[in-house]
Amino acid sequence: MTNITKFPNHQQRRDLRNLKNGIVECQVSGRWLKFPEKASEVGGKAFMMIDVMTLGSEEQPRKVCELVLTKEDLIAMLDKIDVIS
Repeated sequence: MTNITKFPNHQQRRDLRNLKNGIVECQVSGRWLKFPEKASEVGGKAFMMIDVMTLGSEEQPRKVCELVLTKEDLIAMLDKIDVIS
């Protein structure tokens, strides 16, 4: 009997590829956040320039705006959000 390795489904592969490329997709629209590979430390905080992206004309990625956020603020906010079932 041979060992068969199952590959993740299409959605799982896309999600893994996006995370490797610094992309987090919106679950209900065609927009996504594009995170930088590295943050810049200023005054003890890690500042990141995060692009809010969408598909523009001819289905090409287009930057809607840029957010300058700290990694610390993002982590604190995510930790603060409760998940309800």
